[in-house]
Amino acid sequence: MCLSGKVTCSAQIKTESTQNWQIDLSQQYDRQRRQTLRLVQKNKWPVRKNYSRSKQLVLQETDPLGSPIYYTLHNTEAARGTRTQALYKGGSLKLELSGSSTALSGKIGLWDGGRALATHQELTGSTAGVPVVQQMDRADNLSDHTTHLAGTLVARGINPLARGMAYGARLSIWDYTDDLSEITAAAPDLLLSNHAYGPVVGWVYNPSRPGADPNLKWEWWGNSTMSNTEDYLFGFYTTKARDLDRIAYNSPFYLMVRSADNKRAETGPPSGTAYFLKNTNDKSTLPRSRNDSYDVIPAEATAKNVLTVGAADVTFNNQNLPITVGSTAFSGWGPTDDGRIKPDLLGIGTDVFSTLSSNPSAYGIYTGTSMASANVTGSLALLQELYAQQKARAAGGASNGQVAQGTGQFMRSATVRGLVLHTANRNTPAAGPDYRQGWGLLDTEAAARVILNADQAHYMLEKTLESGGTFTQRIVAEGDEPLIVTLCWTDPEGAATTFAPASVNSLTPKLVNDLDVRLNDGRTTTLPFVLDPGNPSRPATSGDNFRDNIEQIYIPNPSPGQAYSLSISHKGDMTYAGQPFSIIISGLRRSPCSFAVTISPRVDTTLCTGESLLLSSEARSGFTYQWLLNNTAIDNAVSTTYRAAQAGSYALRVTDANGCSATSPSVNIQMKSPKAILNPATDQWLCSNGQPLQLTAMDIADSQIEWLRNGTVLPNAQSATLTITEPGRYQVWISQQGCKALSDTVVVRQSTVNAIALKPDESDLILLKGAMVTLYAPTETDYRYQWYRDNTLLTNANDDRLSVSEQGVYKVRITQQTCVGWSAERTVHLPVLTSVSPRSDSSFMAYPNPVEQTLDVQYAYPNASDVQVSVVDMQGRIRQSPTKLKAINQLFQGTLNLSNLSAGVYYLQLSDGDRTRIWRFLKK
Repeated sequence: MCLSGKVTCSAQIKTESTQNWQIDLSQQYDRQRRQTLRLVQKNKWPVRKNYSRSKQLVLQETDPLGSPIYYTLHNTEAARGTRTQALYKGGSLKLELSGSSTALSGKIGLWDGGRALATHQELTGSTAGVPVVQQMDRADNLSDHTTHLAGTLVARGINPLARGMAYGARLSIWDYTDDLSEITAAAPDLLLSNHAYGPVVGWVYNPSRPGADPNLKWEWWGNSTMSNTEDYLFGFYTTKARDLDRIAYNSPFYLMVRSADNKRAETGPPSGTAYFLKNTNDKSTLPRSRNDSYDVIPAEATAKNVLTVGAADVTFNNQNLPITVGSTAFSGWGPTDDGRIKPDLLGIGTDVFSTLSSNPSAYGIYTGTSMASANVTGSLALLQELYAQQKARAAGGASNGQVAQGTGQFMRSATVRGLVLHTANRNTPAAGPDYRQGWGLLDTEAAARVILNADQAHYMLEKTLESGGTFTQRIVAEGDEPLIVTLCWTDPEGAATTFAPASVNSLTPKLVNDLDVRLNDGRTTTLPFVLDPGNPSRPATSGDNFRDNIEQIYIPNPSPGQAYSLSISHKGDMTYAGQPFSIIISGLRRSPCSFAVTISPRVDTTLCTGESLLLSSEARSGFTYQWLLNNTAIDNAVSTTYRAAQAGSYALRVTDANGCSATSPSVNIQMKSPKAILNPATDQWLCSNGQPLQLTAMDIADSQIEWLRNGTVLPNAQSATLTITEPGRYQVWISQQGCKALSDTVVVRQSTVNAIALKPDESDLILLKGAMVTLYAPTETDYRYQWYRDNTLLTNANDDRLSVSEQGVYKVRITQQTCVGWSAERTVHLPVLTSVSPRSDSSFMAYPNPVEQTLDVQYAYPNASDVQVSVVDMQGRIRQSPTKLKAINQLFQGTLNLSNLSAGVYYLQLSDGDRTRIWRFLKK
């Protein structure tokens, strides 16, 4: 409900041409990649280095000084820890979610260091004909890490211990080489993607270094030009982080989940011990930062609009509920250089059992923020699936939840991010977030309960705040439980931090559109949580948050029935015309109000498709109104009347000036939509032999029927079956309880199989040796062919033409649906000339060859008596009737006029009793 200020319900505002910015960004990273490959050849840098089975370094790009930047993977029973199993079949929420919904198909991605084993028993099969995992690029490096993450996301559960978070979903996989270009192209089609990799930073332990002393195997990967004491990339808002924010802003439903890295597990050698500089043999003993405290989350994971995930250290009770929540000893801590909260969230990343790539039944246990990020990504997929189901139910069926004024089938990425941070599990929720665990451990069950909203304690809202506007809404607390308000938005990309030593640990905020949430009870204004990056271990306080694009107000013990004014505004100028935002509220009042609400008409109603019913209620001064369909608020339905035009349960929620709400009894509307279906439903052929053709109207119980031919009602045709005796366009009207439906048209045509003429036209054909003749049958819709020779069916002769090289009597049988017809017969002869060989006792010649008009023929044979010549074409057809040659002194001769023959190659066939001779000639 937009109560005041400049607030719109529009979708994400963009000022960039989507195609243009995608092309520009892709071209930019293509150029950088080509430049990197040129430097590889020039400097002989290794493209890939294996430090151990679980640690590989892959060259990705160069920094502004031309130094190589390598990427590595973030390694060091997840569903239980994050309460995701509550959404499965048999779970406490009775939802039976698995990620298998059609709406979710193709919307989960994984970028990682190689290719997953697609033939693993947990990753085989298909969803709607598409493989469970699909490699989208040409990655040729089979990876345990990628296979393990793929299993954590979507493993089918052949081994129940390895069941993935979204075990019914399918997964698209890319190698992380050229990831920004690929992400840019894929973003419009994705909802979620997992990224458990990043640049090689700080201290790196390399067990492949020679020697037995582990203290002598450390490498320092910092850039000394930027800083001699710490790796500048920790907390640094790089150009890649900026570009990720740009992609996220232009793809408002797409959320990238990134791991927070494991750098607190790699702290370098003892003080004074020599170490290597990167992967060279150069050494140093200069003291460096230990990576063992705050500000150890690097580069892309510092982006504002990604969900950065650390690994949780959790203790559970006998009911599988967390007793204590913290981050593991290896998981990266924030803040970012400008003081933003990172990590955002914790997932289960310790001792995760999942698939490996060594063989189709291989499994293994991995630990790291990589596993935690996959645990979170798969769980978020189920939340999007649940939301889509609730939206679908609200649009056309029963629903048991409330999601106010959503903008589409799925939640915006800001809504997803705000929801999971709103419901995250912390040791002391009132203490707020910190730079170690972010907002806490993912609690998928709690997030799902907010979407379901069975107790009406929660509220989710997606809006757009226009420049200079303020959004306000009155809310009432239930009391005796916390009132929590979380504001989240996808912020436009900030300016990348300048690559210069003076910019290391720069506090310049990266927030572009600074939104503010406030609660006022009439006496006191409550501000959101804030942290102090200058004192990162200090607990959160309340104040003006000018750093983060998520804010939360937490009132631990509001008075029952206490009304608050919720306001959202912004500071300064706003980039672009407006800023979309998401609000999640919990702890709202559920008790009934003292006034009653009724709507008219009060009785359930049945409407025909296309009809509508006007619902109304009395107007009350100072009251606000919200119409509900299946317990879900209807967009822009905020007056005392509403015209209902779809099936469902309608009610009106009325709120007084004090924020107390009451809801009317519901009125159920059914839409009667009879279906008129003909069988057969396709066009038909009417046979000429009087064979009957019938059309049948299907599913016509309690219906009245009218048949139509060419748009005119047929008299005395009210039964379910109609016998067709003449061509036309046939339809049927079905009437049920006053509602009518007209079927699709079935066109009936007169069959043509009773008049089958073959080509060539001649009934007798002569086939010369080595020649072939093609018989052609007519073509028509629905014709099916079967050729015969000498009344014997020819195998695989089912086309509209038949190439003949053997003598016999040929014909074709044509069926057109149920109609059958036969062609006239064609006789193909193989004359004696096909076996003729030259004879030495006679001479036969014809000239000129080639010939234009006339051909002179001579034949000498002492015993000849009756000599005839005829002209035959290459298909064996006689093109000029036999001509008798005249005998003069035992020399037979004659002249043939060939002026009517078309140009081509022909045979001159001479017969002398049982003797046959041929002569091949060219007609010009």
